[in-house]
Amino acid sequence: MNQLNECNYVNPSTVSLDWECFVVSKSDMELDGLPKELINSWMAQNIIEPFSIRNNEINFKTQDIKDALRKQNWYYDS
Repeated sequence: MNQLNECNYVNPSTVSLDWECFVVSKSDMELDGLPKELINSWMAQNIIEPFSIRNNEINFKTQDIKDALRKQNWYYDS
């Protein structure tokens, strides 16, 4: 199978986000273990929506990210 079409999974327990915070930025999500392909997939499917944009940084509600991980924790490499 072509590696570009392989499905990848994210184990939610390995994501090191501070779940107590109300808002998390896209760059923090990437640093804490969420692949940008997964984040972009969520945005394209309207699973998550930006909460705010500040200093050219997209921010999301942390609870929305937790819910998105329960709904879809897989993505395809682009």
